[in-house]
Amino acid sequence: MNLDDFLPEDKKGMFLDTSEMPEQMQEVFDIGQIVECLNDLDKIKGVEFIKLEELRKAGEESDIPLDLGPTDLDRDISYFYTSGTTGRPKCVVYKEYSLNAYVEMHAGLDTQNYVGERNFQCIPLTHMTGERVCGIMPLARGGTLVPRPIYNKYTFARDLSETGCNCVVATASFYLMSVRQGVLSPTALECLKRPASGGEAVNISAVRKIDKWLSDNGCNVRYSLGGGASEEGGVTLVTYFMDEQTKTNETGKPLEPHVHVKLVDDNGDLVEENEVLANLHATSPASADRYLGDPEATAARWYYDEDGTKWGVTGDIAVRHADGSYTIMGRGSDSYVNENGERVYLFMKESSLDENDPISEWEISAFKNDKGSYDVVGQIILDPDRAEPTPELVEYLCNKYGLDAVKFYNEFEIGEITAKRDYILLTHDYDGYYAPCSKNHLMLINYSENGDTVKIRIRKDHKIEINEKKSKEDN
Repeated sequence: MNLDDFLPEDKKGMFLDTSEMPEQMQEVFDIGQIVECLNDLDKIKGVEFIKLEELRKAGEESDIPLDLGPTDLDRDISYFYTSGTTGRPKCVVYKEYSLNAYVEMHAGLDTQNYVGERNFQCIPLTHMTGERVCGIMPLARGGTLVPRPIYNKYTFARDLSETGCNCVVATASFYLMSVRQGVLSPTALECLKRPASGGEAVNISAVRKIDKWLSDNGCNVRYSLGGGASEEGGVTLVTYFMDEQTKTNETGKPLEPHVHVKLVDDNGDLVEENEVLANLHATSPASADRYLGDPEATAARWYYDEDGTKWGVTGDIAVRHADGSYTIMGRGSDSYVNENGERVYLFMKESSLDENDPISEWEISAFKNDKGSYDVVGQIILDPDRAEPTPELVEYLCNKYGLDAVKFYNEFEIGEITAKRDYILLTHDYDGYYAPCSKNHLMLINYSENGDTVKIRIRKDHKIEINEKKSKEDN
């Protein structure tokens, strides 16, 4: 970035002419000197830098009194709001010991960072992921942060290429938008050594598209999608140690020996079998202390077992594999109970997407119908180069995936705070769904929150229009 990005319109360009500045200030703004200095950074690679562990030991052994008094590990050190994808963001409180534990947890790991590594900073430091994963850890490893306009998914790929960054953590929506925008150049991302994201479950079909897009742009490593609840210290599961072929979803291993996870059923009983869907609970020395001013939500989120260990209820549904890794399949709330009393997880249908079908992104939702049961609907962004919304496509998708109706979008809205897909809007977007009705007709269905439905029978040759996403109020 340059200084003009931070100046109001009437001040832009004020630093372009430095002739009237003092001599030392002119040196500060001398672009030639700056470029020369950056090039000279290559010459210091042989320098032995002070290591984080040495710095920690020096602090422990020092008897110099601190200006602000002794460290209080039980002191509140930071407050972060959760992402809000649940529609009810809460303020998460961390103690000083939690932040120390987070750095210590990574101190002995070979996270494949190196001094001088350039980290693309598009998640603001006001968020837990931005501050810890994208801020503290890169700096603790001797890396640099390259700040860019936050949450701009439309320029993400170009910004990443132009900055020549080695690492980036961004939401999955950024990568999927970049896939739709196409290839920049065969060498655009050749500097990129760790493209990562987390916090959004992405189906395997989408991961493969992202992998191909990265490869086509010159990146020779795969997309790494970590998983886990931020309240448990940043990442519950990591993929640094996974075999490359296993990085196909939110799959990883706990950060041993510090992070522990377990699977429990809806009754709270331990699930020891592999490949069984169950609730993921996690514990970590870097976990949050509580939700600020919300004891009820705190009690629902954390509990102590008979051994005194504090566990966090992540809200994620996961499976454990034979190699000790876990895959987070989706949120427990992304489900409904059918007429037989069985819980149906919608993310399982999302994961069944055939990569040969012309769908760029999709979500599966369930709406109450006028019969007291649920209709399972597909909310779909088509690949514009491969298909247009037609009655035949509606019939094909409903039959293949067992859907009751579908709706087509140009784009999903993203949350203003997190730039993640706004799931709340999608789960309350009730209007404009098409369903196959008969050989010559379609059904246009409008749902409502209480289960009322309005069905309009229309001819099959009726033109299907893509719906722009609107807020619940607009609907």
